[in-house]
Amino acid sequence: MTVGSQVKQCLSTLKSIEASLSSLAITSQDEEAKKVFHEMMMKMEEVKEDVKMRVGQLEREEYQYKGF
Repeated sequence: MTVGSQVKQCLSTLKSIEASLSSLAITSQDEEAKKVFHEMMMKMEEVKEDVKMRVGQLEREEYQYKGF
């Protein structure tokens, strides 16, 4: 597996985690848990954006990684 495909797989996993946290925040009955899930979802959004930037860098630097 190439570095590019590993980074893209990581991004996909981050998106999945973010969606799971969002779902948990919506369905949780406990207000404190909702708050924590929402905060973690927002943190995942930041991480996801950083990884997206890295994917873009890889695609610009290494044409074989293109295809995002």
